[in-house]
Amino acid sequence: MGIDLHKETHTAVMLDCWNQKLGEITFENKPSEFSKLTRKVSRFVTEEKTAVYGLENAYGYGRALAVWLLEKGNVVKDVNTSLSPWRLTSMC
Repeated sequence: MGIDLHKETHTAVMLDCWNQKLGEITFENKPSEFSKLTRKVSRFVTEEKTAVYGLENAYGYGRALAVWLLEKGNVVKDVNTSLSPWRLTSMC
């Protein structure tokens, strides 16, 4: 899961380990909306595939999401914004 974070909304793109796009979702940056992301991701998670959330966390806009995901037991990685075009966030 590569997540581009903004003040008002976040956009997540789901990729598999072959960099094939599985889906995309944009949701509001508020905790009451975060479950929309995990519900969409859960469709692709299996015993063989684990979701890894890579947050491009410029300006701290993703702090609430990161804390929320971690509290739910998810794997969360901080992605350096200067490396984001090359991020390899996958579900394998």
